[in-house]
Amino acid sequence: MAGIAMMLGIGGKNPSRTWQRYETGASQPPLSIVAKVEMISEGQVTTASWMQARQSYLSRKQAVSS
Repeated sequence: MAGIAMMLGIGGKNPSRTWQRYETGASQPPLSIVAKVEMISEGQVTTASWMQARQSYLSRKQAVSS
């Protein structure tokens, strides 16, 4: 995870954890990160993929808190 975080220019105290939050949908990445991932993955990971991950995370979170 540290490698991809570094490649994407993710900074902060723990870039690997930030990347993990993006992957799981716990945090929404900036559009610049989404664009880089789409380019690096040659379109296999899209903006829609990020939105689905985020919606899935929020749905699970809401189900747990209900």
